[in-house]
Amino acid sequence: MTTKATALLAAVALGFAVTGAQAADKASREDATLSNAKVSLTQAISIAEKQGSGQAISADYEGKKGTMRNYDIKVLSSDGQKLTKYRVNTSTGKITEASNEPFEKVFTRIKPTDLQNAQTSLKSAITSAESQAGGKAVDADTDRTGDTVRYTVKVAKADGTTEKVKVNGADGKVATAK
Repeated sequence: MTTKATALLAAVALGFAVTGAQAADKASREDATLSNAKVSLTQAISIAEKQGSGQAISADYEGKKGTMRNYDIKVLSSDGQKLTKYRVNTSTGKITEASNEPFEKVFTRIKPTDLQNAQTSLKSAITSAESQAGGKAVDADTDRTGDTVRYTVKVAKADGTTEKVKVNGADGKVATAK
């Protein structure tokens, strides 16, 4: 192998190592920050669901370098006609922003009736995933597998790693964890 090729391979390997370390550091910061949040992700979902008179289909933590920020919660109205994104402050639980979302993309794969018929809610799936992985949920999404709803929850752990946990909407059981 030439010197240039060896140097290039070493640079690529170093790049992957740095990226991996940065991702682990971010997950560790998210876990530490969320451990100090006065409002949990599941509480923020309850706040948004009450405001939107519907059911949450996704929830994301939006933080920045160890400072508490917001949760972004998307709620489908009970009549299935409106999708609204609510921004909930992690410290106060107050809704700081609400905006209508286009839901054509979301509902090409999930129908409002799929959500209404699911035995497990997004909040319950988050609780199961956090228990399984031993950390704090930073991202949760709803999808459909066949005829059933499935939730994917990304959990940040104190050791700096993240784990994706899939929870079945039909029975609330953990399907997979990676």
